[in-house]
Amino acid sequence: MILITDLKDITTKFTNSIITLGNFDGIHLGHQELIRMVIRRARETGGTSLVVTFRPHPLKILAPEKCPPLISIYEEKIRLIEALGVDALVKIPFTMDFAAMSPEAFVKDILCDLLGAKEIFVGFNYRFGKGRAGNIEMLRELGNRHGFTVREVEQVSLRGEVISSTAIRQLLKDGEVEHAARLLGRVYAVTGIVVKGDGRGRGLGFPTANIAAKHAIIPSDGVYAVQLNVRDHFHDGIANIGLRPTFNKNIRAIEVHVFDFDEDLYGEDISLYFIRKIREEKKFKGPDELVRQITKDIASAREILAGLH
Repeated sequence: MILITDLKDITTKFTNSIITLGNFDGIHLGHQELIRMVIRRARETGGTSLVVTFRPHPLKILAPEKCPPLISIYEEKIRLIEALGVDALVKIPFTMDFAAMSPEAFVKDILCDLLGAKEIFVGFNYRFGKGRAGNIEMLRELGNRHGFTVREVEQVSLRGEVISSTAIRQLLKDGEVEHAARLLGRVYAVTGIVVKGDGRGRGLGFPTANIAAKHAIIPSDGVYAVQLNVRDHFHDGIANIGLRPTFNKNIRAIEVHVFDFDEDLYGEDISLYFIRKIREEKKFKGPDELVRQITKDIASAREILAGLH
């Protein structure tokens, strides 16, 4: 896959491009289907399949207070799009100058003159250009003028449920990680760095890795059966997200106990995959009661994760 992060890097104009545009946060099943349509059509026509997206999310520039927490981080989005088999990914830097571009100029100067659009696939509510003034009807009119076809794609549903980034964000915030995984088409994972904690887990007999997450969305507080990808190997484990009320902590933390593993992970990058929520976080009377509950949680997590092997 060709990755273009600055339009100035395009020295040779694309030709016969089959394009889709959007923010594609999460690269969920709906996004995947849209991108696959583009790839199939490019193969049919001998064209180039091309995904156009923006960095940062436009709302981070235009209205930061309205920008939702994003499901995917930058590197993850690139990896997921590449895995689908796209020929080229164009990530346009979104600036105030770019936001001021008229719909007509965006279509002519970028989509046509630079990216060589022959067909454009967009979602049913697609808007573009300054003040979001451009819509699908305008895009079709511009297509007639500049020689490209517009294909409107309806939202994808799963068992009657419309798939959207907004719905997935809410599911994750509610701890509904299994439901979110069905809409994403994959298990939700958070990447981060292992940082030093207070060592309390080891003192209880359950050493933990404390994760400083790079992702903006962390599932709701509670205990989860998880898998940890470290050094390109997967390990089963259990994670606690929350304030650790038994010890009167007031800082939210992600702590992971990795089964049958006792190596030093401090400073390493990991990915934490949330398989299923086991229970809500709660305050216990003391360490002994907490240890008994952790033992039960580990047994539950092992049973859940055994089905993955």
